[in-house]
Amino acid sequence: MLKRRSLVELASVSVMISAAVACSSEPPSSPPGAPSGSSAVNADTASNAKALSSRLTATGFTVQEGRFSQLDMTACCATSCAGNNPSSPYFAFYVPPAPGGIPDPNPAPDGMSSAFRMDASEAIVFVGPTPPEVRYFGFTPYITDRATAGGGRRSVAASVSETLNDLVIRTAGASPFGQQTAVVVAMNEGARNAAINALVASGVPLSAINTLVFDPATVIPGLDANGDTLSVLFRVAVPSSKDALDAWLTNPGAHVYRMTPTAPLNNTTPLKVQSRLKNRSNTETALTSAVDRLRAAIVAQYPGYVAQDLSVDDGVPDPSACIAGTAICAFDNRDTTYPAISPRVLFQSDDDFYVAYGVDHQVSGKVSYANVSVYAMEHLVGLESVASTA
Repeated sequence: MLKRRSLVELASVSVMISAAVACSSEPPSSPPGAPSGSSAVNADTASNAKALSSRLTATGFTVQEGRFSQLDMTACCATSCAGNNPSSPYFAFYVPPAPGGIPDPNPAPDGMSSAFRMDASEAIVFVGPTPPEVRYFGFTPYITDRATAGGGRRSVAASVSETLNDLVIRTAGASPFGQQTAVVVAMNEGARNAAINALVASGVPLSAINTLVFDPATVIPGLDANGDTLSVLFRVAVPSSKDALDAWLTNPGAHVYRMTPTAPLNNTTPLKVQSRLKNRSNTETALTSAVDRLRAAIVAQYPGYVAQDLSVDDGVPDPSACIAGTAICAFDNRDTTYPAISPRVLFQSDDDFYVAYGVDHQVSGKVSYANVSVYAMEHLVGLESVASTA
């Protein structure tokens, strides 16, 4: 009886498994809100953060401290892991509810939530060091869920702008890595400008300040049950030094503040999302024959097996469709695509195995890095992942 294997052509494919398995991700190595480290950048950040809070309070804002904490991916087994990349740690901005607002969903024991409502006049400010050298990191703003006409909520989990990644982020140094940075999350010019002015006055260079926009043309602001819940997620991948990244993950040394004006803002001009043009010049078509030869070599390596080629979809998410409720994004990232084979029971026979092959997109210069990841469809749990490391 001939044995079977499957060939999956594409180095960054996500293989989806229709099987129930236990979550295996480890929880964060330090509790939320752990004190920052003692590096010079962390010390500068702590000093700037303290001055920032005082400046914002003095200029007419109620300031509440939040936190920048790693997500505990062991907790998503009961709900959904949203197709997490098991090789990529995730952080989120956790903030307390706004004064006078209703409680945000699924708060942590300290009352803070990574899914929060915002008034259009508010802003959230992050100040902290970027991670040590990695192939990729980025901050992404999302609509988490939205009210329905029947009084319930529906999951949206869609990005509302481009990710603020290591190629475009502004920092206090020449490098994007291991440098102080600030991120202002806002909906209008008045809140953004107040945050930037306070950051500069507290010692953060203007050249190190970034803005993430929740465009009120896309987002439904509000502190009541009609408002969208929003999130800012951070992901980091493929470190040059695992020890250095682990140290940063344990103590990133970051500070997060929620700023709510105590009086109406003078400038309520909405901010607009600016889309980045993607470089699509590297099509890799010149490597087609090499990929064909690679397939033939894989097949020849296992003469006792029958090869089955599996179709890989384009996997490009459409955040606007997810916001409209006609597609599922599962916390997409506009820096990437998500090609995948169709869900299936992978191992109907103990002799089955799969080979993901194709162009190493990192070596070709098309991407910063690429992943092959395996998922369990129940709860969209990321099980294992292999990343390019060239």
